[in-house]
Amino acid sequence: MLRTLLTPLSARFSLPSPLSPRASSGSEVFSDPDELAPEDFARDVLVELMRNATERLKTADTLSERIEVLTEIHKIMLQDACTKDVFREMDGFLVLMSVLSTIHPTFTQEQKSRSESAGTELLEATRLTFLILSEALHKHNENVEYFKSSVGLESFSQATLGLISDARTVKQTMGFLTSLALHDFAWSRFFLHTTGADYATIDHKFQAFTDKLRLIHVPEALWILYDAALLPGRDDPVLRYMGTKLLERLALHKHRNQCILSSLGLVRSLFQRLCGGVELPKAEKQVVQKLLRRLLDHNVETEDARLMFQRAIRPDDTLDPDVLEVLRAGMKVRWPGHFSLESPAAIRVTRNGTRALSSTGFTFMLWLWIEKIPKDKTHNLFSIAAGDRKIFSMRLRSDGNLDIESTGSKDPGVLKANLAKGRWTHIALVHYPHRNSKPTIRLFVDGHMVDSAQWPYPRGDANVDRPYTIGDSSPGACLNWCIASAYLFSVPLPDELPRIIHDLSPRYVSRFQATDLIRFLTYEAATALNVHLYARAEQTRTSAHEVKNLINSFKNGLGISEASIIFSVSPSTVPSEPNDAALDSDVFVARSDGLDLAMWEIGGAAVALRLVQLAQNQHEVSRALGVLTDGLRNSWQNSEDMEQMRGYDILTDILRKKCQLINMTGFETLFEFLGMNFRSPDHSTITNTVAYRAIALDFQLWSRTRKEIQLVHLEHFATLLETSRHKRFNMKQRMSKMGVVRKLLFVLQTDWYPNDMLPFLLETLKVVAEANFSIDEAIRPIVSYLAANLHEPTGGASSPRSVISRIDHLNAQYKAEQVFRMLVSTLDNPAMFNQFTAALPLTRICLLLLGDRPSSLTATLVLRMISTALSISISFSRKFELISGWNVLKLVLPYGWDASVQDAAFDVLLGRSRDKKEIIPTVICPYIVPAIFSSLKMCLDSSRMSEDAQTRALATSNVEHLLEALIETHSTSPTFREVFRSHAITQSFIDAYKMYSISVQHAAEIDQDTVRVLEKLSHLGLSIALDNAVAVNQKQEIMDVLQAAESLLNPRATQETSVDPAAVVGTKSRRRRMASVRLSMQLGESAVKRSIVRIHEWRKSVVATERKRLRKTVLDLREHNRQISSLVEWATVLTTERGLWAKADDVPQWRLDETEGPYRVRKKLEHDEEKMPNTKIDQQQIADVAFEVDTQSVMQIELPPWSESYDLSSAEMDDQLGEEIFEDKHRRVRHELEPGDVIDAVKTVARISGVDSSPGLLIFGRSYIYLLDGLVEGDDGEVIDAHDAPRKLFFVPGSIMDLDSHQRAQRWQHDQIMSFSDRTFLFRDVALEIYFRDSRSLLVVFVDRKQRREITGRLSHIISRTGGDPGSAGIMKSPFVGRLSSKVTSAFSVKMMSGFGSDELSIAQRKWQSREISNFTYLSILNQVSGRTPSDATQYPVFPWVLQDYASSKLDLSSAATFRDLSLPMGALTEARREAAQSRYENLMSVGEKPFHYGTHFSSSMIVCHFLIRMEPFTHMFKTLQGGDWDLPDRLFIDIKRAYTSASHDIRGDVRELIPEFFSCPEFLENSANLDFGVQQNTGEKIHDVKLPPWAKQDPLLFIVMNRKALESDYVSEHLPRWIDLIWGCKQADPDSYNVFHPLSYEGAIDLDAITDDLEREATVGIIHNFGQTPRKIFASPHPPRNMHGNSALPLGIIYGIAEDYHLLTQGSKPLRDLGPEQPVHDLVLDLIGAQVIPCPGGTLCVPSRPHEGIVWDSSSGSTGALKVVLDRKVSQVVESAFCSCATYADGDTLVTGSTDNMVRLWKIIRNDRSREQPVTLQLTHLMRAHTARVTCITASRAWSLIVSGSNDGSAALWDLNRGVYTRSIWHGTGPSSEVHLVAINESTGYIATCSRDRLWLHTINARPIASLDLTDSAPSPLYPPVTSLAFLERDYAHTDLIATGAPDGTITLRTWNPNSTPEGEKARWEFVTLKTLKVKSESRYRSSTPCVTALKFVGESLYHGEDTGKLYGWELPD
Repeated sequence: MLRTLLTPLSARFSLPSPLSPRASSGSEVFSDPDELAPEDFARDVLVELMRNATERLKTADTLSERIEVLTEIHKIMLQDACTKDVFREMDGFLVLMSVLSTIHPTFTQEQKSRSESAGTELLEATRLTFLILSEALHKHNENVEYFKSSVGLESFSQATLGLISDARTVKQTMGFLTSLALHDFAWSRFFLHTTGADYATIDHKFQAFTDKLRLIHVPEALWILYDAALLPGRDDPVLRYMGTKLLERLALHKHRNQCILSSLGLVRSLFQRLCGGVELPKAEKQVVQKLLRRLLDHNVETEDARLMFQRAIRPDDTLDPDVLEVLRAGMKVRWPGHFSLESPAAIRVTRNGTRALSSTGFTFMLWLWIEKIPKDKTHNLFSIAAGDRKIFSMRLRSDGNLDIESTGSKDPGVLKANLAKGRWTHIALVHYPHRNSKPTIRLFVDGHMVDSAQWPYPRGDANVDRPYTIGDSSPGACLNWCIASAYLFSVPLPDELPRIIHDLSPRYVSRFQATDLIRFLTYEAATALNVHLYARAEQTRTSAHEVKNLINSFKNGLGISEASIIFSVSPSTVPSEPNDAALDSDVFVARSDGLDLAMWEIGGAAVALRLVQLAQNQHEVSRALGVLTDGLRNSWQNSEDMEQMRGYDILTDILRKKCQLINMTGFETLFEFLGMNFRSPDHSTITNTVAYRAIALDFQLWSRTRKEIQLVHLEHFATLLETSRHKRFNMKQRMSKMGVVRKLLFVLQTDWYPNDMLPFLLETLKVVAEANFSIDEAIRPIVSYLAANLHEPTGGASSPRSVISRIDHLNAQYKAEQVFRMLVSTLDNPAMFNQFTAALPLTRICLLLLGDRPSSLTATLVLRMISTALSISISFSRKFELISGWNVLKLVLPYGWDASVQDAAFDVLLGRSRDKKEIIPTVICPYIVPAIFSSLKMCLDSSRMSEDAQTRALATSNVEHLLEALIETHSTSPTFREVFRSHAITQSFIDAYKMYSISVQHAAEIDQDTVRVLEKLSHLGLSIALDNAVAVNQKQEIMDVLQAAESLLNPRATQETSVDPAAVVGTKSRRRRMASVRLSMQLGESAVKRSIVRIHEWRKSVVATERKRLRKTVLDLREHNRQISSLVEWATVLTTERGLWAKADDVPQWRLDETEGPYRVRKKLEHDEEKMPNTKIDQQQIADVAFEVDTQSVMQIELPPWSESYDLSSAEMDDQLGEEIFEDKHRRVRHELEPGDVIDAVKTVARISGVDSSPGLLIFGRSYIYLLDGLVEGDDGEVIDAHDAPRKLFFVPGSIMDLDSHQRAQRWQHDQIMSFSDRTFLFRDVALEIYFRDSRSLLVVFVDRKQRREITGRLSHIISRTGGDPGSAGIMKSPFVGRLSSKVTSAFSVKMMSGFGSDELSIAQRKWQSREISNFTYLSILNQVSGRTPSDATQYPVFPWVLQDYASSKLDLSSAATFRDLSLPMGALTEARREAAQSRYENLMSVGEKPFHYGTHFSSSMIVCHFLIRMEPFTHMFKTLQGGDWDLPDRLFIDIKRAYTSASHDIRGDVRELIPEFFSCPEFLENSANLDFGVQQNTGEKIHDVKLPPWAKQDPLLFIVMNRKALESDYVSEHLPRWIDLIWGCKQADPDSYNVFHPLSYEGAIDLDAITDDLEREATVGIIHNFGQTPRKIFASPHPPRNMHGNSALPLGIIYGIAEDYHLLTQGSKPLRDLGPEQPVHDLVLDLIGAQVIPCPGGTLCVPSRPHEGIVWDSSSGSTGALKVVLDRKVSQVVESAFCSCATYADGDTLVTGSTDNMVRLWKIIRNDRSREQPVTLQLTHLMRAHTARVTCITASRAWSLIVSGSNDGSAALWDLNRGVYTRSIWHGTGPSSEVHLVAINESTGYIATCSRDRLWLHTINARPIASLDLTDSAPSPLYPPVTSLAFLERDYAHTDLIATGAPDGTITLRTWNPNSTPEGEKARWEFVTLKTLKVKSESRYRSSTPCVTALKFVGESLYHGEDTGKLYGWELPD
């Protein structure tokens, strides 16, 4: 072959000299450098040939030419692999693409004839092209890389498009594509001859090709093939089926194929085919389902998952079953992210330490999954080597064990590992260098130590770059396996750690630095760990202490120091640091983000809950439950989320409404999640206690399900507590604290379950009680229940039925008896009996349960208890006697006597062995005999006396039965005969006998029954009389009765009695012992009475307690259900804007947010939803590892806490069963408290908002203060709904009560309380305003001053304890602040304004005079000091009208004529009005009334609501004030000019001044809610937005800006003192200034409390609302003027300002700080205390003003974004999996981070100086979802309580910083150039700047667009976007707004924005205007390299910038 190729070329290559003869020995070196070895020569020739051939291919035109060249290329390539490189270098791949794209001819009509041959040629050329492509890529990494990057999928698919879109070539091409993909041309004809074939034929064809399935080499080919099969417009179901089936078979063939296919991004297409609404043929549908399932098993993109979940719910809120099935299957995630290694393949890791092998030992850990273990060879898993010399290696043997070799030992060793294939296994190899001089090696598999060996520690060290190899890249290696992660530590880990690390699961890839690692355990892992630890504690009693230590150590992290980690390799770490780990040969990185992780990013557990909520049939419920439980099972995030939103309670609530839809599958799904194992029940445990308690123990839910479900639910208790091998764990560690027995007893008292379920309930109760038979859990609850329910209540105690709806009173006694029977059967077990007697005094319990009139069953059971006691305890009968127990039995037992009681009584008498025939019965307990005889007597009595025949018959049969037993016992038992020695016993028989026989004597006739009874009585009597034990006198008595009876029975034979009495009685004289007997009887009786009374009292108290408990349980249950069903936020967050299922047609409604900006400005809007979604996180630990180690064995009986003392003191009785049931008065508010908080005080107050007051509770907890609307405290201290309360409890005179609107629950931590001030409300001095650090305030009214005093005392105490912010006090004095502007002052504004006293007022006055604060700010302060507050519409802040020109098209602020006269009130601005006012004053004076100028006022609640009518909540208030409707349309606020004219000129007009909104909030001028105000009468025009003056150019924002500009103008500054004198100063109420208002408007004029008549009071309140209230007078002398020297825009003494003199800015000559060239400055942080600006590099940030404290995170692409909290360069805490990508501090205590998982997280900083380990920690408080891509930048403003986050999804989202909720979005568009990468907030105005590559946008705080700048033209830089940094100039008020932007070319551009270029008559158009471009100095000598400006910050009148060179510079103005 070679010869033929060479021939034509030999001439060209003929060498001038012949080759020298080859030397014989190879060792000789060629003498001549030109001489080549033949193989090298041949190779050169081939290379040259390849070059030529590729060149020729470029120019070949015809098909045949091409075929010829292609054949040649293929031949050359097969000769030598080196030609593949040449082929690449000669652009061979690109040529092949061009061949493919041009090969497809246009089959025109003319060519029809020769199309056949053309066809074959065409196919041959195509085949060769693919063949070459396949060969060139085969086993050639460079080519593969090149093909991926330089050719790319895009051009490959373009090239093949022609072939694919032609129906004649498509099948053949698909064959070629498959062959290319698998590098096997046997597939090239696979798709031919299939037209019209059925599915079975095709399946058969696949069957035949099974052995040709291979590894996928060129995945791109399969992507094109899949596309070809689905080409739009081609409807070929067979082709579609074959294409999909091929992929499905390949995915099944090998794991690697599955990885490759899942990375191709086919999921969306498959999903849309399956669920896109087009019905697929069955076979195709199945194969699509299978393939989709395979791919989802591996990886799903969040975007695809979002689509799936969106499609799961149809628009009509029903579920789509197909989608649900896909989700259900896809949730069962099995794969973590991993490397797939197809040997030969390895990962080589660099070393970072000095030694490759540490001398302290090492630990190697690996998560691996083996596809199959090769038979005949070993494979390297891990080795440490230097070149060829292996220092240590671990190899896998064919039997699944491990070989170890090292330089320390000559022979290899074997460690038994028995590794299994096809599952994830964790291996940990721990090598100790010299444990007591003998080095050992230990192997842990899945956390268990499986083998250890003494093994010398390796010697030597490897000083090569990459000493570590994971895997085997030697040529013959054939192991196919996967690695999830590998770690090497430089220390041997302790034996417990591998176990925990294994439990963290292969998904864990961080570095074990978090202290709360337990978070990452799933429920199952945490339980497995717990079971393991519990077992250890049980086995070795001594190690209880050890186990405790172990648990504590887990709670504080694993103690692995970061320094000891030599490497950690996982798919997430590899791409980001290519220098760390190199992939060698065939390693594929499989990213596996399962559907559960995607669900977490999209919306967390709520998403799946919503599916359950919408399910409408059994299938849907069970599938949705499957999605939910699988989504929680392996994802700690979702599990945490579920707990934090109380998801399990919500789930139970949802299921209660669908209980009939729960089928067996649904039940098993749910309970498998809780830990049941239905396949092997003995492995069942409770894995998730939170869920178990909420779901499994909600009997209300299960009692409503279908019968078979009820049964399996009750059976599961027996499985857990009897069948399971973990039953002790389940009981002790899991169920013991859940009160299951109490719950079951409660269920028995309801009628939830049908009666036929009772036996099953009792069986369950028995199982649970026996499993933990302790006093608190079982014994006391059961006995209390029995005591309360065994007997019908006597004395008509009022039943609590009123509160208790479904309590089953009818069967209470029956159920109690059944429970009693269960208890007695339990007590037959001696162990249980001992526990019972140790817990409670059995003797008294018997009497307690027996009652006064027991039923026969009760009596029987009590006797059974007694007989058990007698058989176990020797002392029982004596103890029972001491409490007169036997005497009580004698009194009580007869009432319940029947055959079963008799049985039990004889059991007591003779013991339980009496059934055995051969034994002579022996009396064990003679004490029972009197009770038997007294029962005999009563039965005899009732058999004669009873009215009712049935009763008589029953009594007679009982008597006969008893007599027979007595006769038999008397005849067989000698000991029984001895009993009759007792005089009393014999006497009791005689009395009964005598009574009966006398009653028979008096009877008219004797029936058969009576005869039988009398005969048996006589028989017994005679037997007794004949016995020697009986006293003589008693014998005589018996004989007398006997004779009488005889005469009754046989009247004829009266004379000769069958018995001779004398013979019986004998002749002894009767000894009379009667006196003594009688005495003892009396003593006995009083003791019995006492005993009975005591027991009676006891029972009464137990009954009362149980009633209380029942009532409490019902109320608690009701409150719990009310509370859970009110949790709707979890669902609303999914349906609001940017939620997963956002409704497209939802228009959000807005209301003014009460949160205040600087100087109490309110201009932020919030959603007017009743319930906005909550993102708060409750701080409860998940899957916690904790238990008490039970060191005392259960069988040890301790002495009972009360040993039985024999005086029945009643006190002691009570404390054994009577627990104190505390009535929880605060039940209604408990759930609102923060975990662990305790209520200290509760006050009913009214919260004032505008004109509304809503009643609420002000609660002081130990660590929080709460205000809960709509609740009040009743007279008895119970918290109740305001609706249900009497009005007197919360009525605030004069306010408009509002019980229904916006009810909130607000809370603040104590350290958030900043200050408070007393306020008046409607002139009553009973209000209090509290200010919080989070810019919120609270105005509340108390009932009286005393209550307010009490609360202010508490507040003072809290404030003094928590103390102010230590930073702030010093800051105000620091000189640095002089250069600062509003950035700082706004932060202190609320502080400055809230607690103002007179000295602060003089400070403010001085600041205003020296121009340090603006006019607006000064007026805000005056309003605040004089008691005006935005929270109260009757005392709203007052601002002046400053302009009078509302007609010009341009506003001239230099002309005095433009302004209103500020020296006169509004009512006196014209001559006519002055006259009218004066005459009114004089007229009133003349009639002796108090005179005034005006009947109306300049500020009242009516005026405020009139102005703000277009904005909620004022819209609603206006209607309230108007009595529920709008005013007449013409009287509304329609036009600003008209409003001014009315207030200043019209004689009949008003005299109102303005409100602060006119200078700050454009929204109130627009009717954005489209309210219908009607039409104006005179013009017929519809009233909509407020009409603006011409100079505002139809733009509310421009109006606000100009009005504020006017307020800050020089004219107003000069004249403002005059106006201040009128409102607050010396001219208040001054007749000469026309400034006297209605007397009722002045403070002290009205005392509402003095008015008793309701109507009069209402009228007075109406007056205040309309007449308004004059502010408190705060100045007595005229107000001083403002200092107007110099530039009035700047504070006094400052000559230059940036906004005015930007052209004077110069850059400092030296950098202020330098981080180094490797660390570009990312952020500039202000440190006020150190008076410096601190540059922070990327991934770090320090706390403002605490430069030593900060955070560090790793934001590289694959990392989990662990956050490290750093203090003085020491790590204080590591928060793993925080996914941090950017961060900002909102203030010193709040951190906000943006995340790679698309969320924004809000953290609280907790400082604990006492902790040395963790002085500073972060606690996550809110998790906020809205973005759909990575969050790239974030900023926050405490002043405005605002967070803005920018993301790659093209949007910036606005969030409320206090509540942690989403407000709205600013959209830049979609696509890469719209990704928002910069955001900034202007602290003084609240404006927001956002920037993407395309645009710079400016918006208001409510996202109203102002201006935008197109950046597409600016010079593109491949590395940086056009704008790389942003900053606003911050001032209290700036006449010129300014924004600076930094660019990559080293420029800083200063811009402002204005509407100056708006064309005449059009709406204002704002535009950015460039003021100046500053050029940054370039440091380097090479002028070309300009630094990029990466950070900017204005501080006061200085500018600072940071660069990518790591330097920080300042720009200053001249001094």
